[in-house]
Amino acid sequence: MLSTLTIVNIFSEIFAAGFLLAGVIVFIKNYFSYKKTKDFFFALIFLSLFVYVATTIISQMMFNLGREVSELILVNKIIYVSIVLCSIFVWAFLVERFDLTKLRWSNGFLIGIGGLIIYRILASTVNLIYREGIIEPIVDFSLFVPAKQVFALMWLALALFAFFSAIKSKGGRRTLTMYLASSAVAFLFVLLFSFLYVRFGEPGYLVASWSLILLASLGFLLAELIPMDSFEARQPLRFFRTRLLFKLLLIFVLLIVILFETTTLATINISKDALSKVILSNYSRAAEDVAEEIESSSGEPSLVYLQMLLAKARIKGQGVVFLVDQEGRLISHPDSNRAIQKEDFSGNQAVRQILKKVKGEGEFRDELGSLMVGAYVPINKFGWGVVAQEPMASAYFEMRRLETNSLVFVILGILLTALVGIFFARSIERPIKELTLGTEAVAKGDLRWQVLVNSSDEIGRLAAAFNQMTKDLRDSQERLVLSEKLASLGTMAAGMAHEIKNPLVSIRTFTQILQQKWDDQEFRNKFSSIIPHEIERINRIAESLLKFGRPMKPELAKLEVNLLLDEVLLLFESECKKYNIRVAKKLAELPEITGDAGQLQQVFVNMIKNAIEAMHEKGGELIIKTDLGEVVRLGKIEKQGMKKGEDMVWGEGEALAAPIPVVFIEITDTGEGVSDENLKSLFDPFFTTKMTGTGMGLPITLRIIEEHKGSIKVRSRPGMGTTFIITLPQTINV
Repeated sequence: MLSTLTIVNIFSEIFAAGFLLAGVIVFIKNYFSYKKTKDFFFALIFLSLFVYVATTIISQMMFNLGREVSELILVNKIIYVSIVLCSIFVWAFLVERFDLTKLRWSNGFLIGIGGLIIYRILASTVNLIYREGIIEPIVDFSLFVPAKQVFALMWLALALFAFFSAIKSKGGRRTLTMYLASSAVAFLFVLLFSFLYVRFGEPGYLVASWSLILLASLGFLLAELIPMDSFEARQPLRFFRTRLLFKLLLIFVLLIVILFETTTLATINISKDALSKVILSNYSRAAEDVAEEIESSSGEPSLVYLQMLLAKARIKGQGVVFLVDQEGRLISHPDSNRAIQKEDFSGNQAVRQILKKVKGEGEFRDELGSLMVGAYVPINKFGWGVVAQEPMASAYFEMRRLETNSLVFVILGILLTALVGIFFARSIERPIKELTLGTEAVAKGDLRWQVLVNSSDEIGRLAAAFNQMTKDLRDSQERLVLSEKLASLGTMAAGMAHEIKNPLVSIRTFTQILQQKWDDQEFRNKFSSIIPHEIERINRIAESLLKFGRPMKPELAKLEVNLLLDEVLLLFESECKKYNIRVAKKLAELPEITGDAGQLQQVFVNMIKNAIEAMHEKGGELIIKTDLGEVVRLGKIEKQGMKKGEDMVWGEGEALAAPIPVVFIEITDTGEGVSDENLKSLFDPFFTTKMTGTGMGLPITLRIIEEHKGSIKVRSRPGMGTTFIITLPQTINV
C-alpha cells in the first residue's frame, strides 16, 4: 500500500505534470508567434519532462496494482527514453539561448549519442528491483545506459552558461538569467533526491524531488516568459500579478488540487482502516476457530485430524493456518511435508508472541523476514499456538486496487476541473483584457476603439457602457475640434481685420480717382500693378481661412511644407505685430512630401498660435525652421512621452528597419517655457493651463502627425522658451 506521504507526492507529480503541459502550450504558441528557435526547443524540454512525469505516475500506479513485470519494464524504458530526449533538447536550447552559433554542429553529435543510448535502452534486458515501501525501482540494464549521467551533464552545462551570463548582465536580464541557472541546478538536486529515495526508501526524498521539479519548471517559465527589458524582470514573481488569468488559474487549480487531495486522503485512509479491520477479523476468527476445536478435544489430536482441521480453516488467497508446539516447531501445516519435518518457525514474530502466551493480530514478519498480515492465538491446553497469516501484498490487494482506482479517478477529476477552470478563467479574463486595452486606447486618444464582448452578464453590460461612453466622447471630441477651430478662426479674424482693411483702402482710393486720372498713363500703370496685388493678398487670406475651416477628412496628396508655413504665417502677421513679436524664417529648400494640406495647416496653426500666446505679455521672437534629413526609429524602446535627455518625444511607436528621408519643421518661441510636470501631460486630451482653453488643440495635432507617420519632439525649460520639432516622412505608405 501507499503511505500518506507517498500519496501526497503523487499529487505533487500530478500538479507538476499539469504545469509542464501548460508550459508546452505556451512556448509552442510563442514559437509560432515570434519564430524563435529557442522557444521551440524549450517547449520540447517541457514536453519530454511531461512524458517523464506522466510515465512515472503510470509506473507507480501499475506497481501498486501488481501488474506484470514486462509491462513495468516497458514503462520504465519509456521513462529513460524521455530522459535522453530531454538531455538533447536542453543542449539545443542552451546553444540557441546564448547564441552559440559556432556550436550548432554539436546538436547533430549529441543526437547521435542520444540515439545510441536510446537503442541500448530498447535493446537491453531489464531487471527491476523493488524494495519494501519503495514505489520506484532500481532499474538494472544488461547494457551500459548512461541516460541519467548525460541528463545531469546537460543541466550542469546549462547552469554554468546561465550563471556566467548572469554575471556579465545587469538589471532585469541578470535576475532572469539567474532564475534560469537556479532552475537548472534544481534539476541536479532532483536527480540527487531521486537516488536517495531509491537508496534509503524515505518518502521525504521523493516529495523533495518532485517539489523541486515543480519549482524548477516555474523558474524556467518566469525566466523565458518575461521580457528582459520589462519592469517585472527585476522581480519576476510579480509577473503573476500582471495577468488576471494566472491569478484565477492558480487560485482555482490550487483549491481543486488541495480539495481533491484532502478528500482523497481522508477517503483512502477511512477505507483502508475499514478493510484492514475486516481482513484482520477474518484471520482472528479462523485462528480462534482452530484453537477452540483443539481446546475442546478430549486428548491430544492426531496429525491426520489436525491436517483436516487446518484444511477446513483454509483462508482465501495465499493465506495459511498452521500449528506450532512449545518450541516454535511445526506440528501441522497445509504442506504436510513441512509438518512432518517439524520446521523451526521460532523466527516468526507471531510465533514468538505465542510462546509468550500473547494473543493478537496485525502485521508481522515471518521466519524468512517477509511482511505478513494475520492473527495468532495460543492454545493453553497443550502449550501450542495457531497462526493465520497471508503475505501483505496478497492480503491488501483489494485495498491497493481501491487506493489506485481512487487516485485514477482523482487524476481524471483534476484534469476535468482544470480544463473547466481554464475555460471559465479565460471567459472572465478575455473581456476584462478587452476592456483594459480599450481603456488604454482611450487614454491615448483613440476614441474609435470598440470592446467586443458578447456576454450578457455584468462584464457585458460594462462593455456596452464603455462603448457608449467612447461614442459620446467621440461626438464630444468632434464638437471640441470644431470649437477649437472656431476659437482659432476668431483669434485670427480679429487680427486680420487690419490686414484686409489696408488693401481695401488702397483699392477704394484708386477706384475713386480712376475717372479723374484715366488719361494719366503713369497712374494707369500704377493702378494695374497695385490693385491685382492687393486683390491677390485678400484672396490668399480668404483661401487660407476657407482651407482651415474644412472638415477633417484626410486627402493625401503632394504638397510643399514651406508654402503651407507661409500661408499660416500670413494669417498671424497682424497678431505678431500687435504683440511685438518678431518672426524669423529659416526655410531650407524642401522637396514635395505626401500629406493632407488641410490637416497639416491645422497643425501649424495650433503650434504657431500657442507660440504667439506664450509671448503675449512681453513679446519675443518666433523662429520657424525647416530642414532635410534621415531618421532611424527602434520602436517603443520606452513609453511614449518618456524623457530622452532633455527632450520629450511623442509618436515614435513604429519600428523602422532602415533610415527614411524626412523633413523637420522646428517652431521656437522665447516665452516662459513649460514646467517639467506640465510637459509630461502636454498632449493629454483636455489638459490645458489656459482659463478658456479646451485642451484639445495639441492632442488633435499629435493625432494628425501620427496619422502622417511622424513624431513630435518638445524641448522646453522654464524661462527659456519652448521648441517643437515635427518630423514628417517624405512619403507615406498607405
